[in-house]
Amino acid sequence: MHLRHFLRDWQLLSPAGQVLVINGFTFNLGFYMLLPYLADHLEHKIGISGWYVGVIIGLRVLSQQGLFLVGGTLGDHLGYKRLILLGCAVRIAGFALLGIGQSIPILILGAFFSGFAGALFTPSSQAYLASEYPDQNARNKVFALQNLTSEAGMLLGPLVGLILLYIDFAVVGLVSASLFSILFVIQWRFLPELASQKEPSKIPNQPFWQQWGRMLTHKAFMQFVLCGSIYQLLFHQLYIAIPHEIRIVTQDVSIITWVFATSSIMGVLMQMPVSRFVDSHLGVARGMGLGMTIMGTGYLWLILSTPWLPALPFIICAVFFSIGSMLVFPLLGAYVPKFCPPKELGSHYGLYSCIGGLYAFAGNISTGWLLSSTEVNHSWIWLGLACAGALSGMLLFIQVSNQTKEQDIALSS
Repeated sequence: MHLRHFLRDWQLLSPAGQVLVINGFTFNLGFYMLLPYLADHLEHKIGISGWYVGVIIGLRVLSQQGLFLVGGTLGDHLGYKRLILLGCAVRIAGFALLGIGQSIPILILGAFFSGFAGALFTPSSQAYLASEYPDQNARNKVFALQNLTSEAGMLLGPLVGLILLYIDFAVVGLVSASLFSILFVIQWRFLPELASQKEPSKIPNQPFWQQWGRMLTHKAFMQFVLCGSIYQLLFHQLYIAIPHEIRIVTQDVSIITWVFATSSIMGVLMQMPVSRFVDSHLGVARGMGLGMTIMGTGYLWLILSTPWLPALPFIICAVFFSIGSMLVFPLLGAYVPKFCPPKELGSHYGLYSCIGGLYAFAGNISTGWLLSSTEVNHSWIWLGLACAGALSGMLLFIQVSNQTKEQDIALSS
């Protein structure tokens, strides 16, 4: 049943939409094939000190999250297809260098390239997809499809990487780079130039700082971004807070794998049914509000103590977290075009992703510090994350509801 619905939705996509949805799978397959094993490779295989490992991993994150706005603006000015192709080419170089590199300068260069590549193609891919589907309902559906394929890539990537790791880490890096090489050819051959960007006159030519200034002073957009970016703060606790808490509760670190597997499998199996439920019963405003709230309150399950089955609170947390994420994540990405003209989509997606990255960075530092403190009861941390999700959900619900009412009034008049 699920496969039949997926194939039906797939057939309704435009050729460009199909290529961009495939992007979501391939990007995450290649990414998660290599990144989960990079830190261990650097420290235990090459013998790099922990400080340099932190610098290399941190540079990859910083070069991606911090340059999203630059990548999105370049997409508006140079064309989304060009930036998607350029991002693939840069990531090919980055992952190849990370795979075969043995010296710190080469590895730092590879980390920068791999992160900067994401800053180049992610905003342009989102902007292209949003431009391809101007209707809100169709856009919600195609963003949900892309999230489904992304979850599938996130699920399969570590498994493929683990198999290749038995041969050599260099093989992991080169195979991952090869995937992006194949994707480069597919997009170069089958992804058409966006119609609205074929003519130079259609591409914005005003100074980029004027465009950035308008975005930063756009009250409604910034309110949406500041509330919606709580998603990134909550999501990245999967990489910081959950593993840390698992190691405190039990020495069985395999629970970490079960948490990620639960999240990914639910995303693959349930994303489209959840999105259809939002479309037919909830609507965008309630979907965003409820989704963000469920994501946050999922962390409250970690207060539960089950010595007889220590994995249980973490698995339940992953279940609730996944349900909330499936509700809200596609809606957030599909709603950004409400705030800008089509020719500025890349910049708006870039700023949205950049601020989300800052939220994730600040959240990781804050949560890491609180978790390491012996004076802080961890229940307060989970309660704080739940409150952040609920507050963000409430504000998103109010904003989107008000905007929907205003649009309905404008249409009726």
